[in-house]
Amino acid sequence: MGARVEPSLSEETLRVIEIIESVANDWLDIDHGVRIDAEEETLTAPNRFTKEALVFAINQQMSLLTTDPLQKWAFGLQAPVTKTVGVLNPGNIPFVGLQDFLGVLLSGHRYVGSVSSRSPALLPSFSMALQKRGLGREVLFTDFDILISEADAIVASGTDETMSTVRQQAHNAGVNNGRLLLRGHRYSIAVLGGRETEDEMDRLAEDILLHEGLGCRSVALLWAPGGTDLDPLLDAMAAFRATFPSHPESTGALRMQRAFLEAVDQPHAFAEGLEFLFSKGEPDILTPLHIRLAEYSDVQQVNDWILDHRQEIQLVVSSASVTEILSEEITTTRFGYAQRPELGWDQDGKNLADFLTGI
Repeated sequence: MGARVEPSLSEETLRVIEIIESVANDWLDIDHGVRIDAEEETLTAPNRFTKEALVFAINQQMSLLTTDPLQKWAFGLQAPVTKTVGVLNPGNIPFVGLQDFLGVLLSGHRYVGSVSSRSPALLPSFSMALQKRGLGREVLFTDFDILISEADAIVASGTDETMSTVRQQAHNAGVNNGRLLLRGHRYSIAVLGGRETEDEMDRLAEDILLHEGLGCRSVALLWAPGGTDLDPLLDAMAAFRATFPSHPESTGALRMQRAFLEAVDQPHAFAEGLEFLFSKGEPDILTPLHIRLAEYSDVQQVNDWILDHRQEIQLVVSSASVTEILSEEITTTRFGYAQRPELGWDQDGKNLADFLTGI
């Protein structure tokens, strides 16, 4: 039997990783000039980003870009043939398209991206910083029509309606389903067991409130045993808002929701400044920062509901004790990790590396 051949990365890929890590290290400095400029431009765009959440997102993403995890991810990204990959980036939360961008670069493909008007500066500024360090791989940011015309394959994220449009336009341009990775609307939920700790409630507050409830990893629905005291969570959410204030538009959007709940006499709770809103009822997904509390008497009820809605759910957040009694078919993460995705995580359960190496 021959000796096992360990996989290796090309010198070029190793150099790209070195450049990515170097630029990320620069961006971890909150006083870095390029980062400051990108932040300022981002905060003037028509979005619901806040300064505090923007800083969190940049720091969280940059902290992942170190040699070991980048090399580990890159091993599965080596494409046999170079293609042009068009990436349609959403603008719901800061830096949401960074991992798609890096995945294309590390696979050796050519990147053609289109950024949202809600987040026009972060990805292009980070890309320019890589180019100035000698990246040596072609990157183009352009409008969607040019992206469609140039792309051999397309990665896109957004609403279900937008994805339907992208699919049709891609087909018209000759890009078939096998070369499309489309991610539609998703949401995340949390399942409580009723005995969570104060620390877990603090972490759950972040999972719910960070990025104004606009991300697919934001918890929008909370399952809890009937009669669970939610005061510890409400207190944790109020404390979180003291550090991460809500965006003014978020507060405005909840006023009509609260008025409706009061009109129909539906049980609800809200922060004094209406930075978030809870209502009790059927397990429905409502507007961002309007969290629905659904009560259960038997965890099998929750299992069944999750399995029935698994195509719509991005994440299930729970404690270790609750995870043990949920179905093995349900993928969970711990409290406090919903807004802290790992490098190369599978969005919508679709593996980016498999897609990029298979086109």
